[in-house]
Amino acid sequence: MTPRQSRPTHLANLDLNLLGTLRALLRERNVTRAARNLGVTQPAVSASLSRLRRHFADELLVRVQGA
Repeated sequence: MTPRQSRPTHLANLDLNLLGTLRALLRERNVTRAARNLGVTQPAVSASLSRLRRHFADELLVRVQGA
């Protein structure tokens, strides 16, 4: 087995459309504003964030009160 074959293929299984959502979330720092800018609903952005969190097994973005 070559080194490339032995590495996990995390990105190979990732829906690349989720990266646009992640970019909007990082830019806006707010799910509702990110949704508005993407032209989708807030629940759709929340669902995409949940999928990203599951995929990477990481919270990625954490809610902060008053920020």
